[in-house]
Amino acid sequence: MLRSILETLPLTAARTALNGLSRRQEAISANVANIDTVGYQRKAVSFEQALDDSLSLAKGRVELAATDPRHFKSAQTGGQNPNHIDPRDVIASRNDANAVSIDEEMALLAETQIRYQALTQTLGTRLGTLRNVIRGGR
Repeated sequence: MLRSILETLPLTAARTALNGLSRRQEAISANVANIDTVGYQRKAVSFEQALDDSLSLAKGRVELAATDPRHFKSAQTGGQNPNHIDPRDVIASRNDANAVSIDEEMALLAETQIRYQALTQTLGTRLGTLRNVIRGGR
């Protein structure tokens, strides 16, 4: 019974999102640590599209396949390939072929931390509600 309560779709999605955000923080840390490494190529963790796809499948939503280039594109992906990575315009040319911009990494780190904190607070509230229900509202 408790297992079925804790394995609901929202809690599973929150757990998956927290794992993805944690991996993103690790990648950002590695990028910052290698800011002066010659030839270092930045690491990026993008999990939002995969998370959304898995949640869509879990909810029973099915995307239509576009079998012809003239078909309408999905509103969810904005008509872009979900694996597409936008070119980065923040980085100035560097002579050492290092692809890390400290400004971009710090902005991405701040955004990731805010998302992580918001998600943990939301999850804490949800688990607190479940705890109150189990205890009988004391």
